[in-house]
Amino acid sequence: MKSVFFHINRSLSLKLSLGILLFVVMVFVLSLGFLFQRSRQLVKQEAMEHATRMLENTALRVTGYLNEVEKATDNMEWLAIKNLQPDSLYNYTRRVVELNPNVNGCSITMEPAFFPQFGTPFSVYSLRGHDTIETVIEGKYNYYEKVWYKTPRERNEACWVDPFNDFNEGTLSSPVMIASYCKPLKNPQGDFIGVISTDLSIEWLSRAITAEKPYPHSYCMMLGTDGRYFVHPDRLKLVKESIFSSVDAHKHHDIIVLGHEMTSGKTGNMRVNVDGKPCIVFYQPLKGTTWSIALVCPESEIFAGYNRLGYILIPLLVIGLVLMLIVCWKIVQHFIRPLDQLAQQSRHITAGHYHKPLPSSNRVDVVGHLQNSFVQMQQSINANISDIQRVNDEAERRNSELQTANALIEDSDRRKAAFIHDVSLQIRTPLNIIAGFMQVLRETFTLLPKEEVVNFAETMKQNADTIQRMSTMIFDVSRMDGGQKLDLSKEVEVIPAVQNVIKSFEEKAPHDVVLNFTTTLPDHFTIHTNRLYLNRVLRELLINAKKFASGKEVGMTLTLMDSTTLRFVIEDKGVGITEAERDHVFIPFVKLDSFSEGLGLGLGLSQQYAHLLGGTLVLDSTYTEGARFIFDIPCT
Repeated sequence: MKSVFFHINRSLSLKLSLGILLFVVMVFVLSLGFLFQRSRQLVKQEAMEHATRMLENTALRVTGYLNEVEKATDNMEWLAIKNLQPDSLYNYTRRVVELNPNVNGCSITMEPAFFPQFGTPFSVYSLRGHDTIETVIEGKYNYYEKVWYKTPRERNEACWVDPFNDFNEGTLSSPVMIASYCKPLKNPQGDFIGVISTDLSIEWLSRAITAEKPYPHSYCMMLGTDGRYFVHPDRLKLVKESIFSSVDAHKHHDIIVLGHEMTSGKTGNMRVNVDGKPCIVFYQPLKGTTWSIALVCPESEIFAGYNRLGYILIPLLVIGLVLMLIVCWKIVQHFIRPLDQLAQQSRHITAGHYHKPLPSSNRVDVVGHLQNSFVQMQQSINANISDIQRVNDEAERRNSELQTANALIEDSDRRKAAFIHDVSLQIRTPLNIIAGFMQVLRETFTLLPKEEVVNFAETMKQNADTIQRMSTMIFDVSRMDGGQKLDLSKEVEVIPAVQNVIKSFEEKAPHDVVLNFTTTLPDHFTIHTNRLYLNRVLRELLINAKKFASGKEVGMTLTLMDSTTLRFVIEDKGVGITEAERDHVFIPFVKLDSFSEGLGLGLGLSQQYAHLLGGTLVLDSTYTEGARFIFDIPCT
């Protein structure tokens, strides 16, 4: 033995060869170990991705079926609302089942005594049989306490309810478990009047869910809101058991955690023991429902491909060692070349070329790690510089936005202060007038002539009307962004409505401004609109024209532009509106003349009223003798 060590110690080539061989063996084993571990991760990742895709495809397919049911229900809802007749509802439920082969049944159930001739309850139900569809007016039972009726009524929204047994003695019932999409029916006024419910067979849904599986012994299951099984290969567990009640919570804590994850609507995967076998469960919620679907895959089948790698590893080790002994002399060159490249890359970084991408290394040894570390360092430096630049740009942009916002806030504060001042001034004047006349009437009522008392009362009424108008305007401007909608279905005679506005115009001071009204429309010409808001638009436009008419006349023209549009043109011959002021004329709280009467709301509200009526209100910029406003409204 001593002679052997002595010979090795004396032979430099032998020591170098043995050292290289030892190093090669170590690197090779580490490389193969890393490769083996990496292969295991890749096999696991690919298997889990495959299972995840399979679950997502199943969820998408089931969601597609559910969406078909929801779409069929939504499409039939407006017909039911439009034709609330027993015969029509009878036909609509049947049509839903006929046109949608996946639908098990459909019912339309109305609120108690909705159709008095049928008594308190009324419900029509269509059910698919083997070859036929049967439609009936259901028997007299308390379906108002059924989950498919009570749930959408309490939530006041469409929803899927957990599967249930719909058997009812003496009436048409589904022989299988069903899940229902229930949607409340509401009349045009928004009042709840009933429920339309479309059913899916749980047996059919189970077949759709379990149609595909990624592994021979994998299976799908579906849980309801409270964790009950609605789809499961063990039919004894369906509906009767839940994921929480089917196992011992102390022995199977992982399944209990899985149940809480699924019932809380989360997406992910979890390793659990099912019937004593380790499995990976992939789960995700079904969109639009409170249900969750899961794919259970045995871990042994997921890693079957990885386990086969063990049979390949030993031959690879032997072949690899032989090949490495042959090419060991190339190892030095192989290590030196990356070091040269790394030095060159370091010089690039030192020169400030942070943005230039560096090639990464696929090596698993220290040189490869060093090279990849340099790549990551260069990428981090480049990313940090980019982040700093982006932060600077973002700071400049936000500073600009803050300056703009401050300017808007200051302008808003000025406008608010001016508005409050105007409101106080405009309301105080008529209130003082009313209070003064009230005091005069109280003290000298019996001494005043009747004509003067009437004059006092008329003046008080005019000032009260002024206060009421300003209050209405303040209330309306507070609702301008509230999504207000008007009823435009009522028929209105245009000429009487306009004459009513003209009468108000003539009664309002000053009385020296004359209104010239011209039209070619017949006296009984009618349109469908909202008379109140039509009067408000015309009233505000005439008041504005009268205020700036400077004692001259005001003109109003009413013409029929075509078969769909009615046009009002209101113009005055006053001071007019300058070009710089035209962009601000419809902005609320903006007064072009701060010394004039008003709150700066009339024209802005008028334009808003016009939009609510489906029309438009614009300023005619071509008119130079004063101000002209053009108000178009549909006449359908």
